[in-house]
Amino acid sequence: MKYLLVLTLIFVNQMAYAKSNKCVDLMQKQSYYEAADVCKIMAKKGERNAQFSLAVMYYQGNGMMSNMNDSQKWMRKAALQNHNQAQYNLGLMIANGQGSEADLIEAYAWLTISAENGYSVANDSVQQLGSELSSSEKKQTVTEIARIKKSLKQ
Repeated sequence: MKYLLVLTLIFVNQMAYAKSNKCVDLMQKQSYYEAADVCKIMAKKGERNAQFSLAVMYYQGNGMMSNMNDSQKWMRKAALQNHNQAQYNLGLMIANGQGSEADLIEAYAWLTISAENGYSVANDSVQQLGSELSSSEKKQTVTEIARIKKSLKQ
């Protein structure tokens, strides 16, 4: 579970990169209970930064009970909308089995997509996880990356 520390650090610093909106603003002010209500409304309407913020709140237990399943659900929604930090964090969650069974092939795919989408922090994780995959698993990642890319919103 060597990815856990990196995941926690990225969640703590995530608001520095998020595009400002009412949800993000309330999180930055640490008004977590109010942020939870606002973010849920915005996330359900499809706003990717709100989805990402809601995932972070579920992960950390800010303004609500910590819930890895809900965190991964909202992280995935933001990731599918090409939120590169969400793609990175989703990859780490999947690698660590947080919110689902661990799946290093899917995790590697999400980390690679995040790196390709300009989130430079993901490069080290791609390299680290890639070194742990067998050649057979690496071949499977090509198919998984293509599958995920087809489902991304542009």
